[in-house]
Amino acid sequence: MSENTHIQGFQGLGKNKGPCSAWFQGLEKRLKAAGNGNPKRSVEELAAYVLGCKPLEIYFREMTPEQGAELETLIVRAELGEPIQYIIGCVDFRGLEIHCDPRALIPRPETELLVDEVLEFAKDDRRRGFQPRSHEQIVVVAPTRLEASSTLKIADVCTGTGCIGLALASALPEASVTAIDISPEALALARENAERLGLSERITFVPGNLLNVDAVSSPRCTCKERGEDAASTLFAEHSLDVVVSNPPYIFSNVWKNLESCVRDHEPQLALDGGEDGMDLIRPLVEQAARVLKPGGGLFIEMGYDQGQAVSQCLEKFGFKNVRIIKDYSGLDRIVSGGRPLDGVRC
Repeated sequence: MSENTHIQGFQGLGKNKGPCSAWFQGLEKRLKAAGNGNPKRSVEELAAYVLGCKPLEIYFREMTPEQGAELETLIVRAELGEPIQYIIGCVDFRGLEIHCDPRALIPRPETELLVDEVLEFAKDDRRRGFQPRSHEQIVVVAPTRLEASSTLKIADVCTGTGCIGLALASALPEASVTAIDISPEALALARENAERLGLSERITFVPGNLLNVDAVSSPRCTCKERGEDAASTLFAEHSLDVVVSNPPYIFSNVWKNLESCVRDHEPQLALDGGEDGMDLIRPLVEQAARVLKPGGGLFIEMGYDQGQAVSQCLEKFGFKNVRIIKDYSGLDRIVSGGRPLDGVRC
C-alpha cells in the first residue's frame, strides 16, 4: 500500500469529530496488527506531537496535508516496533520534560514512585527517623533516625536519562545530588536533560560502576574480583543520606522474551540483571551499606517477583525497617531500608 493511500484519509479532517475519528481508528488498527499493546493511546500521542496539542484534543483539530504526511511517517516507525517515547523524543516525569532516546532506558510511571519514597524520607524521616508506614508490608521493624544535616546528600545509581536525580534535584533545592552510570552515552543524555531543565548546577554526573569508579569497564564484576575496599568507592564511608537506584533487574531469560519494542530498542545494559536479576542489586546493597550514614536510606526499584530476594539482601547487610512498596498495579516494585543508628557494618 502506498503512502498516498495511507494518508488520503486525513483530507478534510478537523471539520468535525466523525471523519477524524474514523481515520485515527484506521491508524489504531494498523498499530494493533503490528503488535502495539496500546494502539489508541499511541495514535493519540503521535498525533498530538504532530499537532502540538494534548492527546484528547486531536479529534477537534484540523490537520494539514503536511502534518498528515508527518504523522504517517511516525506511524510507520511505530509499526516497525520503535517505542513511542523514542519517536516523540521525550516523556513527562513528575512534571519534568525528560528527553529520551536509545542511549538510555525509557522512564516509566512506576519509577516516579521511587522518587516519591525518597521525598517522603527527606520530608518526614530526617526529623523522626526511618519509620515504616502502616499501610505497607513490614519485613523488619527497628527504629532508627537520620542525623540532621544542612545538606541532604543523594546518590542516584544507574541514572540513565537522569530522571530520578533530576526530579530529586528539582524538588529538593538544598540537596546535593550525584548521578552515576556506567554508560557514557546515558550520562551524556542525562547531562543534556539537566541543561535543558536548568539543573546543571544542582547535580553532578559521574561515570562509575554502581558506587565505584575503579571498574567502569565491567558492569558485572564482583566486589571480590575487584578486590575493593572502602577506599575504592566513589564516596567515603558514612557520607551519604540516600542511595536510590533503578538498576537492571530483569532476568536474562526473561529479557530474551520481552516485547520487541523493548528488547530490540532499549539498551540491554539497562535491563538485563543476570540469571536471577540480582547481578547489580547485590553489590549495590553491599556498597550502600558502607557509604550511607547511620539512619540513611536505600531505595531500589525491582521486579514484581523479587521482593523477597531483595529485602533479604538488605537484611543480610544490616538494613533495618526493610519495606516492600507496591506499584500502581498492586505489584511489588520498590524495596527500601535504613541503616541503623549505631552504623554497625555487617
